[in-house]
Amino acid sequence: MAKTVPPRFVLILWPVADRLLRVIERIRPLKADDSGIIRYSIHHYRGPGRILNDGSEVRAGDTIIELHLNNAWFKKRRKLHLRASQSPREFLGCFAEDLRFLAQQIASGVFGNIAALHGITLLDVAARRLGFQANELPDSLWKKGARLYMAGLMRVYHLRADGVTGLGEKTWELKEIWLSRAALLTRYGPKNP
Repeated sequence: MAKTVPPRFVLILWPVADRLLRVIERIRPLKADDSGIIRYSIHHYRGPGRILNDGSEVRAGDTIIELHLNNAWFKKRRKLHLRASQSPREFLGCFAEDLRFLAQQIASGVFGNIAALHGITLLDVAARRLGFQANELPDSLWKKGARLYMAGLMRVYHLRADGVTGLGEKTWELKEIWLSRAALLTRYGPKNP
């Protein structure tokens, strides 16, 4: 992380940039009280058609939910002197709980006809454990900038390298993650009686 994170004095700008991005991208809390680990935005997919691992197809124009981490969740934990980096099981449990809530909302029609969940993350191992497929992103200037931005967010809000052995040396690779509507509802949706 040391080579892919801006210097500490520059990181004071990251919370401002994070707030600005939330406004520009219309990122909203998943739960009304903003207590969840997930925030989201709704977009129309503009890329080439994709066949996901479960056989579902996402086409240009389909409505997708872009997932974002709720940085306030991590900030609150830090104020309570808790470290998300020391509790991956809790992180995964909270994310799974929010995915169950989201699946319930989608099943009841709150979000209309959503084709898939999508995100860009440095935490692809955790995403895979939650059922997402992770894909490589082509090398580009956008990818380098996004990796730098997200690594900075991780330093500011999430997995702080202070006192965590090996974290400072870890190279973070940016991945694209997908979970189809069908896979979400199968894994996290309300169970039929």
